[in-house]
Amino acid sequence: MISGSVGFGVGEKVEKKGDLLKPGAFYARPANHAHYVWTAGEEGIIEVHFFGPGGINYISPADDPRKK
Repeated sequence: MISGSVGFGVGEKVEKKGDLLKPGAFYARPANHAHYVWTAGEEGIIEVHFFGPGGINYISPADDPRKK
């Protein structure tokens, strides 16, 4: 986390519950596990790192902005 606050969750359905991470926090997920993020009333800036090859796979193809 760089600034603001962001919630992280796992699974294919977004459930905005749990603690919001604050600046300095670290969150890691293994490859090919569905996860999501949300903000709550303020901007959140995160820094993302991954080892390639990598990509984004959308649970619902209709959410993929590359296909609009």
